[in-house]
Amino acid sequence: MLTEIRMSYLLNNDQSLKNNITSIAAEEIEGCMEALNNLEIHEAIHDIRKRLKKLRALARLVRHDLSEVHFKEINRYYRDLGREISEIRDLSAHLETIEFLDERYGKFLYANFFKPVTNLLQKERTQLTRVMVKNQFFTEHLPEKLKYAQNDLLNWPLQATDMQVILPGIEKVYKRGKKALEKAYNNPSMENFHEWRKRVKYLWYQTLLLQDSWPEYFETLEAEIHLLADHLGNDHDLILLQHKISSEAFKSIDPQRLELMQALIDRYSQGLRNEAKIKGELIYAETPEDFSKRIGSYIGTKWN
Repeated sequence: MLTEIRMSYLLNNDQSLKNNITSIAAEEIEGCMEALNNLEIHEAIHDIRKRLKKLRALARLVRHDLSEVHFKEINRYYRDLGREISEIRDLSAHLETIEFLDERYGKFLYANFFKPVTNLLQKERTQLTRVMVKNQFFTEHLPEKLKYAQNDLLNWPLQATDMQVILPGIEKVYKRGKKALEKAYNNPSMENFHEWRKRVKYLWYQTLLLQDSWPEYFETLEAEIHLLADHLGNDHDLILLQHKISSEAFKSIDPQRLELMQALIDRYSQGLRNEAKIKGELIYAETPEDFSKRIGSYIGTKWN
């Protein structure tokens, strides 16, 4: 369930802000196209979905220099495109989560314990893939959406030369993450933890972007936020699987098997949430204003 991010997702202090953002956005869109052309469908969808989230984090970083109209246009486009591939990606995530559960608990269970659930998920994913292929989603629809992003959505109207222009975007992401943390543990619903997870990921991507400013500091910060994002991401995958196997489509499976799966998910999820709470309270210990000021002290003042 862990992911790797290419180090080219990085702001270069020797370039202007506009050139930085344009080149990074262009590379992410090109990466989506390359994934679609060169990877197996489900691997490509996973890669593309990550890149769309990185593009949204990039837009949040420079939100203060974009007009609100442009920011919302960019954010909405990539959000909606991500939603178009969420169902098929979720089915792959369910299968990956079962593999993870099997690695963790399989030696304590009887052979092929997860097989009936895996078979149903694989069947559903195969059927959905066939429908999408038949509708030319991967060969026409998605490439056209990406080409539009490449040709018409790439020229972000950025003007700032002061590096500090990114601080309001960072502060906003941090502030929302801090509030989402409190809300998640005061009311631990799937929706609230999902919201916190999104905010943490935006912050993680933004710290990746800043590593060239002061590598020793930002590499450490990024590693801590990355670990928190992994805890929340793994928890999210577990809870989505839990909801999935509670649906009508899985009623044919032995109820005792499903009940034990639910218990394993509950146990593992609670452990992840406990670890996330400890890590999250440390990362979000500062006020948003203090966090933003500290970042500002490391990134300098002017883009070249």
